[in-house]
This record gives sequence, structure tokens and C-alpha cells, in this order.
Amino acid sequence: MLQAHLLSDLYWFTCVIEAGSFSAAAQRTGSAKSSLSRRLAQLEQQLGVQLVNRSSRAFSLTSVGEEVYRHALDMLAAADAAAHSAQKTLAGPSGLLRLAAPGILSAWLFDGLADFRARHPQVSYALTQADGQLELRAQRLDLSLSLGSVPQDSSDVVARPMAQLRNLIVGSPALVERLGHPSRCAALDDEALLTLGSLAAPLAWPLEHGPRTIANPAFCADHLGAVRDAARAGLGLACLPAFACRDDLAAGTLALACPEDRPAPTTLYALTPSHRSITQTTRYFLEHLRLRLSNSEQDDMQPAGASAARP
Repeated sequence: MLQAHLLSDLYWFTCVIEAGSFSAAAQRTGSAKSSLSRRLAQLEQQLGVQLVNRSSRAFSLTSVGEEVYRHALDMLAAADAAAHSAQKTLAGPSGLLRLAAPGILSAWLFDGLADFRARHPQVSYALTQADGQLELRAQRLDLSLSLGSVPQDSSDVVARPMAQLRNLIVGSPALVERLGHPSRCAALDDEALLTLGSLAAPLAWPLEHGPRTIANPAFCADHLGAVRDAARAGLGLACLPAFACRDDLAAGTLALACPEDRPAPTTLYALTPSHRSITQTTRYFLEHLRLRLSNSEQDDMQPAGASAARP
């Protein structure tokens, strides 16, 4: 197994070769001649080969020394390129940002991405639409936005609360009228309701006075976009983020229902790798989203405040 200081020894080796002698290399680099000689001897011992021919009159590379010298130049160039890439990242956002988000957040997220790219054109994006939790490391994600769902007891993921989303109970105008404009959902059968989850495990609606369990929903889906589409089609009532219903309410394709029920807000979390693994570009983008939320005049999405991140 190669020692950790191999690259350093190779660097000093190239300095000696380029200078033509230990004495000339010592003058160029400000290092002691004895130190350079010791470094070269150490490198030869580690590699198990003789790299240079030494004599009082001549200093030349052996045949294997010529090969090692060429490889050393390639390694040092690669190390310089790696350092340059790191410095570019530290200087400002750049490179590919891999993120995941629920499809129902698309309009809000795309506006944020467009604004961020206008400020930082060196950043490109790869988006996965998913409502459920994804494995950040397995999916090679820099950031995942999640509505209310965060991993528990994970040392690899940091969950930052970003915003509180106001929820509404809505349905198609025809269905709301057919149900008699109900004031509370407790009076309704499960078959009139839509929810996330599966038929085997439908999720309850989060209401401030307590969850409304739904054992036999009219429709289940694994993402909110499908639940909203089902509500538009008149399949049942749905509990959805208000910002995702705004255009439908204005257009009359959805109507408010159960006005005496107050759905609890949903927390929007930003999930990232551990603090040590998060990229500089991800940090910039998170701050960009925070500023957009702080400057927004919409009541439907309120900044979560300065709550501490949950590991």
C-alpha cells in the first residue's frame, strides 16, 4: 500500500530532475541539498527501484526513472486540477446541483431555480420528482425537499425546516354542492375523501383539533399532484397545500370545503448530507430559497424561522 507522502516525494523528485542536480534544485526551492537527497532515497525505497544514476560527474534518470517521472508529472497535474476545482467551488456556486422535490412544488421551485441560475450561470441542475424520502447517498443527491417527512435517527442526513405551508380542504364545485357544502369533514364518509398513502395504509388528514383518519378513501396516491388531479375530477375532497390550489380556486375548478375544520400546516424540510459533506453550491442555493421565502408576501408559505436543524 502506497504511503500518504508519496505525492509529496514525487513532487521533490520532479524538482530535482527539472533542475538537473541536487544543488540546483536546492537553490531553486530553498530546501537543503541533504533533504532533497533523503527524499529521493525515500522514494526509491518505497517504490523498490532505482530512479537516478548518481556519480560525481553525471546525474541521469534510469529507464524506470523516466517512466516514473512522466507519471509523476501527470499526478501533479491532476492534483493541481483537483485543487483548482475546489477553489472554483469555494469562490462561488458552480457545477451540477442534484436535487429531488415533490412534483406539487414544481412551479415554486422552478421560479427559484431560474432566479438562482440568472445570478449563478455556472450552475446546472438535475431534478428527481418524488414525494417520499429518497436515499441521498444512494441517489447521489445534494438536496431533497420533503413535505413533513424526515428521516429519524440519521447521522448522515440533516433536516432543515424551511417553511410552514398552509393547508386547505378542497373539492370540485359540483362535488362540494352535492355533499351539501359540509362545514366539517367528520360528518362525511371516508368514501368522499382523498388522501396520500396506499389502500393498505392511507394517511390521515392533519387537522389542528386532531387527525382525521381515513380507512376507506375514495382514492389514494403516492404523490400530491395526483391527489389534486383527483380532486379536480370530482373523485372526492382533498387536503392540499393552499399555494398548490390557488390557481384552481381562482379559476373555479376547485372550491373550498369544510370551513370549520382547520388543517394543521405542513413543514417543508430541506434534507442534505451531513454538514461535512454538503457542497458550497448547495449552501448557496439553500440560502437563496430562504431569502425568497422571507421576501415573499404570500401567506401560504411562511418561513420556518431560525429553528435548529434536526440531525
